[in-house]
Amino acid sequence: MHTFGSSPLRAALAAVAGALAFSASVAADPVKIGYIGPLSGSLGLLGQGVRDGIEVYVQYINEQGGVNGRKIELIAEDDGYEPMRTVAAAKKLSEQDNVIALVGQTGTPNVAATIAYATERKMPIIAPYAFSHTLTSPVKRYVFTTLPEVRVQADVLCNYLVGPLKQTRIAAIYQNDDFGQDAVIGLDECMKKANLPLTKLPFDRGATNFSGVVAQAKQANAEDVVFLGIPRDAALVMKEASKMGWKPQFSGHNALGDPQTFTLAGAALVENAIAVAVMEPLDSKKPQVTEFIARQAKYLPKTSPTTYSMHGYNAARVFVEALKKVDGTPTGDKIVAALESIKGLDTGLMGPISFAPDQHAGGQSVAFMRAKDGKWGLVTEWVKAN
Repeated sequence: MHTFGSSPLRAALAAVAGALAFSASVAADPVKIGYIGPLSGSLGLLGQGVRDGIEVYVQYINEQGGVNGRKIELIAEDDGYEPMRTVAAAKKLSEQDNVIALVGQTGTPNVAATIAYATERKMPIIAPYAFSHTLTSPVKRYVFTTLPEVRVQADVLCNYLVGPLKQTRIAAIYQNDDFGQDAVIGLDECMKKANLPLTKLPFDRGATNFSGVVAQAKQANAEDVVFLGIPRDAALVMKEASKMGWKPQFSGHNALGDPQTFTLAGAALVENAIAVAVMEPLDSKKPQVTEFIARQAKYLPKTSPTTYSMHGYNAARVFVEALKKVDGTPTGDKIVAALESIKGLDTGLMGPISFAPDQHAGGQSVAFMRAKDGKWGLVTEWVKAN
C-alpha cells in the first residue's frame, strides 16, 4: 500500500492546502470603515447617535452575510469635536487600522480638516454629518455628502415662505459664523429674486441673551423669523418673543426640527413652527423608518433611535450600495467610481441621492415639517432645490 509519509507529494498537498486556507482567510477579511465624531463632550449625543446608526446597519448587513462575501467592520474614534484630534484619528484609522473609507464623519470643520489627508491616502469621506457647500464646491474627489447644504435649505425654505405661504416680511436671526453666513447667502439670494427685503440679525455663537435681536425683528414687523442655529438658541429666541407678547411665525433649517426643540422651548411655543426636513421624522409611517427603528432596537437595544442615528444608518447604506458595485478587492478609487455611478438612490429615509463625477453633493431635496402637539410632521413631499 502506498503511503504519503514525508514524501514530496505529501509536502506538495500540504502546501496546496495551506495556500487554499490562506486564500480563504484573505477572502474572509472584513472591509474596515472608520467613523470620527464627538463621542464625548457637549456634542456627545450627536456623535454617539451617528455612530450607533452606522453600527446598526453594519450589523444588519453582516447578519445577511456581508457584501460580496466580506463582512464590514466599523472602528470609531472620538475627536471631541476638535479638528486637530480629528486629523490624528484619521491617521490612526488609515495607517494602523487600514480602513477603506470614513463614513458619517461629524462636523464641518472636522471634515474640512481631514480632506487633505484623506486625499493623500485616497480614502473617501462618505455622507458626513455636515452641511457646508465648501466640502463639495469645488468638487473634492474623495468627499461625498448626502445632507442638503444649509445654503440649499435656506433657499428652498425661502421659496416656500414667499411662495405658498405668501410671506413678505422676513427676519433672519442667525449664528454669526461660517455656518450662519452660508445659510443667509441662500436666504438673501432668494429674497432678492422675489424683490423682497430681508432683515439680517446675527448673534455670536454661545450667546445667551437674545433680547436685542428679537426686539429688532419685532420692530421690523417680521411675519416670519427664520432661525439659523442650534435648538438651544432657538428655544431662547422663542422664549424671548413670548416675553414680549409677540407671536411671529418661526421657521428654520433642519436643526430647528430636532425633537429636543420641544423639550427646550416647550411644545406650546414651538407649535406651528416650520422646519426644513433633511430626513424623515422619527414618527414617520414610512416602512423604511419603521424598519430602521426596529433594527436599532434589535442590534443596539440599550440605545434610542434619533435623527442622528437615522443619518448614520443612511450613511452606511450609501457606503454599502457603493461597495456592492466594486469588483475584486475594494480600494478608495474603486469606491469613488462606484459612488459616482449612484443615481436616484431612494433609501426611504430622505430625498433621492445622486452623484456624478462633477457633482458630489448627493442630497438636493428637502421637505417641510410643521410642529403640532409636540411632534414634527411632514406637510409637503420632498422638494428638489432649483
